[in-house]
Amino acid sequence: MIAPEISLDDLDSLYDEQGRLSPESAAAIKAQFFSKSSPDAMKPKSLQATLAKVAVFDADTLLPESLRDWVTDEADRMPCPPDYVAAAVVVALGAVIGARCAIKPKARDSWQVVPNLWGGIVGLPSAKKSPAISSALKPLERLIALEIEAHQSELAEFEVEKSIYDAQSGAIESQIKKSAAAKPSNDSNGSALTGLAQKLRDHKQGAPKPPNMKRYRSNDTTVEKLGELLRDNPAGMLVLRDELVGLLASWDREGREGDRAFFLEAWNGTGGFDTDRIGRGSILIPNLCVSIFGGIQPDKLVSYLEQASHTLANDGMLQRFQLLVYPDPCKWEWRDRDPNKSARDDVFKLFEALASFNPTEWGASPADAFNKFPYFQFDAGAQEIFIEWTAELHRDKLPREEHPIIAQHLAKFDKLFPALALIFHLTECATNDRRGPVTADCALRAAAWCEYLESHARRCYGLLIDDGMRSAQALADKIKRGGLQAGFTARDVRRNQWRYLTTNDAVQSALDWLEDEGWLIAESTGGDGPGAGRRTFRYYIAPAVKEAP
Repeated sequence: MIAPEISLDDLDSLYDEQGRLSPESAAAIKAQFFSKSSPDAMKPKSLQATLAKVAVFDADTLLPESLRDWVTDEADRMPCPPDYVAAAVVVALGAVIGARCAIKPKARDSWQVVPNLWGGIVGLPSAKKSPAISSALKPLERLIALEIEAHQSELAEFEVEKSIYDAQSGAIESQIKKSAAAKPSNDSNGSALTGLAQKLRDHKQGAPKPPNMKRYRSNDTTVEKLGELLRDNPAGMLVLRDELVGLLASWDREGREGDRAFFLEAWNGTGGFDTDRIGRGSILIPNLCVSIFGGIQPDKLVSYLEQASHTLANDGMLQRFQLLVYPDPCKWEWRDRDPNKSARDDVFKLFEALASFNPTEWGASPADAFNKFPYFQFDAGAQEIFIEWTAELHRDKLPREEHPIIAQHLAKFDKLFPALALIFHLTECATNDRRGPVTADCALRAAAWCEYLESHARRCYGLLIDDGMRSAQALADKIKRGGLQAGFTARDVRRNQWRYLTTNDAVQSALDWLEDEGWLIAESTGGDGPGAGRRTFRYYIAPAVKEAP
């Protein structure tokens, strides 16, 4: 055992010329050092990342009265955070409204915003993400069921019309065959054929067309098929994925590079899109508008945040998920009571009204040569609120933001605010017979949502901003499993190519983190003079780490 008076600075003299130290001497030295250290050194700190605080969901502030009781009841009976249900239902409302109308956030400018939104809920597998999404989309499922029923009736009527049309076509064609087979006596035969041919052409002009079923949602589709659906549903659709990671991963597959460009354009909701494929031919989409919602686990979210943080891979895709919520977990309690049927029925009626409303009858200005969609505008009070809000965002908040990826996310709030305001306005129109421009109340509610969602965005991106945490956690796990012995170097760690520990920067960041948190102590050897070689740091593990279960 080394004498107690030997200090840490004297330890270099115990190494040989090659900088080697026997494991026994190293263990004795480190045991002595840690025994003389402060109590904190004996108790390595936890490596759990601290999540950024998020705003608590305030239903009275964030939700219109027509949604409030239903959302809180659905969440409370599960139980799950109300954030989950609220975010999903707001995206669903935006998808139902779609590109049938827009809002012009400026009084004179031609800029239009369609209320299709992208969002998701972040939580562990046990957080009840899927039940919350299923519950929130019950009104949309009911719309789908009603549309299927109506489509079946329309299809039956089409089959009758088609049978009559085919019979009439056959009769005309039969007349043409008889006339052509008859022995010509003069020009009358040719004139008869000409008349019958024109009669057939006119008849074909009135051929019945098969009815298109209105689509609100798709759970799993290729871009090519989605393009066909959007061609027939120019108001847009909701793409719903129980696990968003599956959708995100599909955009990165080899040969599917064009899928990302398709969805990037679909987020805008205002432009046409044409695709040309061998086999499918040309698909001309008059308006490409897609809403997206799903669930994702925190660790899977981080992997995509890491990709987005690299300049070459950052195309702004993740920043488009504006309604991404990551609330604190909800305390589980046994709850068993009847649903609030009155509140549920009111929401069902709301969705039905928004599925069939006429924007101009509700106060929108009609579309014209310069405006692609019927559009609403802010009233005077709402306009002032939006101007003040956007000025604060661009003059104060964005220039001071230290993290570029968060700044990029917040910059897209320019669409979020007016889209939310329009959704809430049309909700009020459907339930309270309100007509005309978007009011100040709806603008204030949209501003509250933006503030609330900013806190959730900071929590999500904070998973990435904790530099070195994931690498430190990975290294700590290897240490606890005995993967490294006393006196190891950074090179020893890197050569193993463990996950999150494959680069010099990641390894050094992890080592620095563990040293700061009392897991390791570093000592330098070599590099003191000519011929002494390069300075090397050796790391020793605190006894308390080895003793921990």
